[in-house]
Amino acid sequence: MDALTAIVIAAVIGAVALAAAAFLTARSRIGVLPAAAKDAAPGMGGLSESAKQFRVFGWVLVVLLYLLAVFCLLQGLNALRIVHHFAQWETAFGATLSDQAEMTLYSRFWIALAVVLVAIGLWTQRRLRRRPG
Repeated sequence: MDALTAIVIAAVIGAVALAAAAFLTARSRIGVLPAAAKDAAPGMGGLSESAKQFRVFGWVLVVLLYLLAVFCLLQGLNALRIVHHFAQWETAFGATLSDQAEMTLYSRFWIALAVVLVAIGLWTQRRLRRRPG
């Protein structure tokens, strides 16, 4: 994998995740939560069943994005660990291991993808929590 391919793959994955988040959290689909009153219990009162379902799907997407981000971060940190101890790994695995520059690119790719997924998750979460005002 070269740097351009890594950028394109990360951009496509980010665009798909962002499109899914925008589709699920469109104001016409999820509505707007009622203004929070001091005496009222928090909840989704006043929303239609369809809006409640899209809100649940939106929160499931947020959890999925965070889980994927953790996976990507762990992949990136593992590749980074291999880069920092490349000589030891090369003696253990020999020619089957990619070169050090490619492993560095893999670690950057996975960590960048984790950052993108967390950013989209935070954006989606903010849209799901918005209230009028």
